[in-house]
Amino acid sequence: MVLRTRVRARTAVCRCGEGSARVHGRYVRHLRDVAAGGLGVVIELCIRRFRCENPACSAVTFAEQVAGLTAPHSRQTPLLRGLLTRIGLALAGRAGARLASAMGVRVGKDHLLRLVRALPDPEVGMSKCWASTTSPSAKAAITARC
Repeated sequence: MVLRTRVRARTAVCRCGEGSARVHGRYVRHLRDVAAGGLGVVIELCIRRFRCENPACSAVTFAEQVAGLTAPHSRQTPLLRGLLTRIGLALAGRAGARLASAMGVRVGKDHLLRLVRALPDPEVGMSKCWASTTSPSAKAAITARC
């Protein structure tokens, strides 16, 4: 299923914070989204490039971004990326790719592994985690050191 759309706003904001209405060019961006009714969904979004009017800005041109739908250089919507990340955490590799395919989303096993590796490390103290699973004497020794 292909959805063709465009942004209706007349201006866009550069990363420096300056707004611009000077259109430099256009291109079509293809974003994959969560499957609907077992069919893969692709959003074809007509994106405009704008000229930044701030002379101090390092970006001469910039592409408009749609809040909640696009991110710079992303080919997936945040909803699909979150779904694939959760699938990758549960079943990374081939098993996760098969599960995603059964849900109507085609993805490679390596892509799921990359999404999991990109997650930040959990904020868990290793000694405290280890102490909760060991004997009472080991817990006392670890808490005495901390």
